[in-house]
Amino acid sequence: MGKYKQRDRIAQLVSWGHWFTFANIILCLLIGVFYLETALPAQTSIAAGYLMVSWLGHFAFLPFVFFIVLIFPLCLLVPYSRILRGYAAIIASIGIFALILDALFFRQYGFHLNTYSLTQLATDAEEWFAGGSFVMLLLLMLGFLVILGIELILANLTWKRHPQLQAKRIGKISAGVFIVAFIISHSSHIWADATLYSPITQQDDLFPASYPTTAKSLMTRHGWISVERFQSSHDRLTGSQQLAVRYPTSPLLCSKESVEHGVSVITFTTLSAESLARLNAEVPALTQHAQQHLGHRSVSDASYNLLFGVPDVYIESIRYQNLQPAYFNVLGDFAVTPSLFASEHFDSSELPYSLQSKVQAWQPSRLHGNNLQIIFAAESDIDSAITYLQNVPNNQRVIITGLVANSGPNNALVPQVEHLQVPLLSMNMVLVPRALSALEDIMPTALGSYMNCADDFRSFTNGINLQEHTREFPRVLSIKPYLYIFEANQTTVIDQNGEMQLFSVDGELMPGAVPPTPVFINSLRELQRFGG
Repeated sequence: MGKYKQRDRIAQLVSWGHWFTFANIILCLLIGVFYLETALPAQTSIAAGYLMVSWLGHFAFLPFVFFIVLIFPLCLLVPYSRILRGYAAIIASIGIFALILDALFFRQYGFHLNTYSLTQLATDAEEWFAGGSFVMLLLLMLGFLVILGIELILANLTWKRHPQLQAKRIGKISAGVFIVAFIISHSSHIWADATLYSPITQQDDLFPASYPTTAKSLMTRHGWISVERFQSSHDRLTGSQQLAVRYPTSPLLCSKESVEHGVSVITFTTLSAESLARLNAEVPALTQHAQQHLGHRSVSDASYNLLFGVPDVYIESIRYQNLQPAYFNVLGDFAVTPSLFASEHFDSSELPYSLQSKVQAWQPSRLHGNNLQIIFAAESDIDSAITYLQNVPNNQRVIITGLVANSGPNNALVPQVEHLQVPLLSMNMVLVPRALSALEDIMPTALGSYMNCADDFRSFTNGINLQEHTREFPRVLSIKPYLYIFEANQTTVIDQNGEMQLFSVDGELMPGAVPPTPVFINSLRELQRFGG
């Protein structure tokens, strides 16, 4: 008889464990809403459906795993309800507490808890106010005690109401829904991963402890997709990947600045040391800036990068949509005419296709009042540039740069930034000294003379106004075929296959080093900010 009582007690404890787990599944689903709010808008109805079934399946799976691994064995080994209820409440409290902390951290920083996260939290807390990390620790402890109290209530409540709960069908129905959602979400991800369906695969890092199933080989083996189709899709995405662009990201809310001068932006295809020396010698008013200023590997890509101020991964989409720089219309509303000029030997076909009809032949002797002039010049036309600069009035602001580096092995096989540096000069304007600038900073710097926008031009460029004091590091630049993440003490270079190399400030390779997780995640988010 004792054996049967023991068996009944174990069965009752296991059944109670299911209902206690069900209560925690509901809690996890509620917490999971925080992740849904931070998700990028679903691009398709299929992606939206996947997001919902993934939410149901994943946050039902997490508590169930805790039950199977940590609670179920004790139902067999220690079949005493009081001990088991206390133990289960502690285990569930730890899990729920970690999930809430991760959700809050993910909303703030965009990545999940890891060994770096608590240090980052403490650092930020100290920045908010002195002793902030100690206050944060007290709040965390108080939060855990509150959660523990809730879990103890749930454990006791489900035990006392166990007979009534057993009589309800909601448990079996809900379990069926969760199981089906789990299967559908992983099956959908298998298909999306195999066919490179990005509206689904881009959600991979949304939920914590999420490892979606991938099975390219399984699907190709069964003939659901062809190897050739997968390989061609993979090549398109990793070889010449171009992102769909949403440009501008929002309407430009800008006010007009009082303009008493014009701005000229002169960009040479290349600018050798000899030409640079001539410019400095014959135009003494020029200021050459010693900061690291980066160009591009391609004149065509560099012209897009400069005029639009967005990473080069969006060039194909800009070209396909036949877009023009977003600030053109705003300048027109302010009665300022943006003019494009090409010198005698500059190949205008290198400029964005949508703007080629607007390009005029450059006449160095002609000025254009308070308007914005963007001049593309071949290095062989340096004499014309010198003539122009010697005749500009004292209030005319000038920015000069090169598009492509003139020295060093400037090719796709050389990742080091030293081979991407181009000169940066200015006249009649003060640029804030900084360690790094790039082509996408040129137009925000020029436009700062004409308008002031609510978002500091972020709706249409990743660049910054070099006349203002702004946060400099970390910073991400895309210069095909590499992605560069710049920090104060190191630079991360990522190739199109995802392989990383880290270089010190002296340009020395740092084997085995990796960038901090938040820097890496936030850099990718910044790069994809214009993604459609």
